[in-house]
Amino acid sequence: LALICWVTCDFLSVYVMATTTTVAATEAEDTTTTKPTYMYTRAEVALHKKPKDLWIIIYGRVYNVTNWAAKHPGGRRLLEHYGGEDASLAFESFHNNKKFVRGHMAKFYIGDIVDEEKELKEIEKDYLRFREDMIQKGLFKPSPLYYILSILHIILFEVFGILILYYYGNGWIPWLLSAVCLAIGQQQASWTQHDFGHRSVFNSTNINKLFHNITVGFMKGGIGKWWNYRHYLHHSKPNHAHDPDVPFPFPFPFLLGKETPAKWGKNHWGRWIPFHRQHQYFFL
Repeated sequence: LALICWVTCDFLSVYVMATTTTVAATEAEDTTTTKPTYMYTRAEVALHKKPKDLWIIIYGRVYNVTNWAAKHPGGRRLLEHYGGEDASLAFESFHNNKKFVRGHMAKFYIGDIVDEEKELKEIEKDYLRFREDMIQKGLFKPSPLYYILSILHIILFEVFGILILYYYGNGWIPWLLSAVCLAIGQQQASWTQHDFGHRSVFNSTNINKLFHNITVGFMKGGIGKWWNYRHYLHHSKPNHAHDPDVPFPFPFPFLLGKETPAKWGKNHWGRWIPFHRQHQYFFL
């Protein structure tokens, strides 16, 4: 039954994606801008980083998203964290159906970055090449069997935890065994809902959202929209000195780079975690 449901959902998601892509392509053609092209330097764009004056750069094109930020599906704060900056890689990572998104972007387009500053950094090019290589190898394609087994084993751990208490009572040993089963089930549900929350299992956003609400809501008692909002902020600048969601650097005992460990080791965190000495304790 689970396999039949999965195949049905996968078929519907492919159909929805095909339909959406066709509509989006038409929209992209109809909304092509006829405005004259203005040229900006990156320094000029960097001045527009406030909530009431918000510009971003995507692949050398400049967009004024001030009036649209509140309607952004990923939330206003995500755009604000890229205010005045190049958001090309974030755009690449967050949007699966880019034709659909680009069909709505033309109305915010105000110009281009000057030619001598338009090219991406070498490390950004490396990321795009690496990402494309992973796509070509099929590493982004989910396994239906994996997620079927994942959901089933979560349910089994939850059921075992309840049955142990039901049959063996409230003793310490049954209580501990039940707690272990429930903890494993909840921990596994966290990772499963994570993948559905990233909309990375099905091609359809709506079907991903449905399974996300089941796993994070029904299985964990959480709120899908809250999780998406906070986690998308994190992935907009993950493990960065200004990570919008996860406190940085605590509780991580290691930092990368030549300057960052010394910087954090000398401030108030250095009293608890000597980052500037991590090269001496990393092997522990």
